[in-house]
Amino acid sequence: MARGASITISSTPGAQRPSDVNTPALSNPSQPLFRSPLVEIGLFRCPTFHPQFNAGFTEGYDFVFPRNAVWIEHDGGKPFVADSTVVPLYNAGHPYRRRRIAAEGDRTDWFSVTPSLLREMLASHGSPSADAEWRLFRSDYARVDSRTFLIQRAVFDHVRRGEADAMFVEESVIRILDRVLSNMFDCDRAGDSKPKHRELAEDARAYLNLTFDRPDGLTTLARAVQSSVFHLCRVFRRHSGVSIHDYRSQLRMRRSLELLGERADDILSIALTLGYSGHSHFTSAFHRTFGIRPSEFRTISLRRRAAVVSSLKSP
Repeated sequence: MARGASITISSTPGAQRPSDVNTPALSNPSQPLFRSPLVEIGLFRCPTFHPQFNAGFTEGYDFVFPRNAVWIEHDGGKPFVADSTVVPLYNAGHPYRRRRIAAEGDRTDWFSVTPSLLREMLASHGSPSADAEWRLFRSDYARVDSRTFLIQRAVFDHVRRGEADAMFVEESVIRILDRVLSNMFDCDRAGDSKPKHRELAEDARAYLNLTFDRPDGLTTLARAVQSSVFHLCRVFRRHSGVSIHDYRSQLRMRRSLELLGERADDILSIALTLGYSGHSHFTSAFHRTFGIRPSEFRTISLRRRAAVVSSLKSP
């Protein structure tokens, strides 16, 4: 594992939500929510003490959207931080290992498509893995832009309420995966080839996932990962494709969707919880990121939210 795989912080951003208490039985941390001949959608809620936390494999070709951070290492691959800024990719039957970052374990929302559909979509992107025998996803993860993340969350919430139209869900999942595959090839071309630089950036990502609600400066982060400020800034941008500040903002914004959708707190309280100075600061950041104001996102009914979000133009 990377140097910082053992980094832990005493508190995790955001208190435990009531819905977290209703975790599926320990015998089955994965709960399917929707199934059609083309796609499946489900949730995975696995505490650190569960037997399946440390290692496992998926039965299908899954792409998942984490709600909190964990270390993931595919068999034969390099460890990476799976958090809300990336989409981990899993080939059917391929083993992987997981290590704790957040105290709450692993909370992810998973999507799966049939091999034939995935092959066709990969071929449309010119991927040679479209003809592979089984390892169709050639990368361990893809980065996910804010708009794709928002569409995914809206579709997932729509399905979770049990009022999903099969054709709408299938088309939405195909759209989401198409955007994920485009970003997957960007990941293939990005990053620093030096292992120590990669480990340093991943350590910083792990630390930021535990402290993104704090007003820490660069000195605190650099000290935590045992680096100079300048070296860390340069390495982090090369590896992650964004600045440290922008990365922290992404973590805050994506966490805000969960708080707005599942808590009754007023918007000011949510803004302060996430580390923003006030209502207007948070609202401006939210609108700039997602193209909609937090009050609008909250008041759109769950029945209509997925359709409204999916209709938004891509940036």
